[in-house]
Amino acid sequence: MKRSEIPQEQVWSVESIFADEAAFDAAIEQLNSDITALHQHKDTLTQGEDQLASFLKARDGVLAATERIFGYAFLKFSEDGTDAANQALLGRAMRVAQTVEEELTDLRDALMTVPAERLEQYANADGPVATYRLYLTELAANRPHLLDPKAEAALAAMGEALGAPSNWYRTVTGADMRYQPVADEEGKEFSVSTFGFMFRVETSTDLEFRRRAYESLTNGYRPYHNTLGVSLATEIKRNVAMAKLRGYDSTAQMLLNAGDATGTPSDSVPVSFFERVPGVILKELAPHMQRYARLRSRVWGIDKLSFADTKAPVLKDANRRVTWDEVQHLISSSVEVMGSEYKGIVERAFRERWIYRGENIGNLQGAYCNWVPDVHAYVFAPFHGIAYDMFMTTHELGHAAHGTYAYANQVQQNRSSSRLFVEAPSTFNEHLLAHYLRQTGGEETRLHTNCLQLFTFHHNFVTHLIEGELLRRLYLLADAGEPVTASVLDRVQLEVLGEFWGDTVELDEGAAMTWMRQAHYYSGLYPYTYSVGLTASTVLAQRLAAGEDVADTWINVLKQGGRVHALDLFRQAGIEMDSEQPYKEAVAYVGRLVDELEAGLS
Repeated sequence: MKRSEIPQEQVWSVESIFADEAAFDAAIEQLNSDITALHQHKDTLTQGEDQLASFLKARDGVLAATERIFGYAFLKFSEDGTDAANQALLGRAMRVAQTVEEELTDLRDALMTVPAERLEQYANADGPVATYRLYLTELAANRPHLLDPKAEAALAAMGEALGAPSNWYRTVTGADMRYQPVADEEGKEFSVSTFGFMFRVETSTDLEFRRRAYESLTNGYRPYHNTLGVSLATEIKRNVAMAKLRGYDSTAQMLLNAGDATGTPSDSVPVSFFERVPGVILKELAPHMQRYARLRSRVWGIDKLSFADTKAPVLKDANRRVTWDEVQHLISSSVEVMGSEYKGIVERAFRERWIYRGENIGNLQGAYCNWVPDVHAYVFAPFHGIAYDMFMTTHELGHAAHGTYAYANQVQQNRSSSRLFVEAPSTFNEHLLAHYLRQTGGEETRLHTNCLQLFTFHHNFVTHLIEGELLRRLYLLADAGEPVTASVLDRVQLEVLGEFWGDTVELDEGAAMTWMRQAHYYSGLYPYTYSVGLTASTVLAQRLAAGEDVADTWINVLKQGGRVHALDLFRQAGIEMDSEQPYKEAVAYVGRLVDELEAGLS
């Protein structure tokens, strides 16, 4: 379908942000004026705590306005990236965001002229600046890695150009790449896309449909193999060069700890933490996932799984057809355990059109939640009418609830938590849905739910963590001066997949090109954080299932936003994420899901 053919009830209410394009342009004009006003604070930053507090408050206003403008443009681009008007909107938003970044960089450098001990004094006192404690402490931590102000200004001015690889990827995969349609389970024409393959095809129990779509996907990627290889290699080279320029010991150290001009919290963890996560999970999870692969081979009567089969549920009816009304009812019911306020947020999302569920030509290839200041969250989750859509939708609504609490309780600077924490609220919602389905259904429902949850664990503990491990190895190669090319990407991808799956899965050309499927490679080391978040939510969900009252504690953590570092947020929830125990506990839970399926199919 075309975007214009999607019914209104399936699209979000972007008019809640700006009534029309004229209002969008007026907001840009106002923001440019606000940037000029913000610049006037530059000469007062060293004059005392009150002046600093006044600057930080004005800075919050500029950040919020930028989020609204960019959010609106990106939402429109997500609907249809092939639309020239949407491309132009995003271009205008990116230009003003670039201007903001340049100004914030200049002001950050001016702020660095305040003696470190005085900033520390402000941050640790109970005065008006204390609210911004984390931002100021991260500034202090990054001070040794800042360049001369002129060099920082030059890098900020080149921000849009330096971000080009990510834009290339989204444009190629969202607007240019085409796939041959294939027949689905019922013989109807199915339009293949990266996102549709990930959630509609890979969860299908029809082996021939999966393999037809996999071939179409592989054929669609093949002409862009070298183009996207150059794109990702350029992203990696840029980060390697920046890490050396800023004096980090490795690129991974920079990506885990460096701040940016907007002050979004970093993961703030040592490289050893990043290396430990795949080291524990991939090693201990592999036997369980190989066991599940062999179970499917036995049940389906095939010698070995193809790479197209690795996520499919073993039970034929697990990913049954569902209606949107059913999705709304089950998700709303599943979050009731979190209290009326939490449930109310979810119901508002359905009622007030926070969700874009239409599936059309030009859709962004992925799902996400974007919170727009002074409006509400927006969820992009195209609906395919299958059971796993419930998990994908409630996942994004977990982000929406997190954002709602954070935006209501924090200043703009502290509303966004680091990526290390951000996938915990979303995957916790998935656990709530699984818990509700098991509580209200019989043995068959329980086994079906196991299949759907194993898809979630595959997506976050296998797919995303293998992405993280691939990035770890690529950055080690690049740090050592080794070239990264499309063939290197293929080779390392197959190495990681082969180590995980052993002899249970047939790895082919399509498997080697898995690195072409995901935009996460252009977001630092983001992929590994999915497994951190899912680990924490699994531990929390097990406590809930055991009868513990976790709702109030968890909601209080969500209200913190990004006011403290992620590991401290996890500690407030009673989880020590810098130890191995939570990861082992989460992997053991996956093992029990496979145990139950083996017993149920014996």
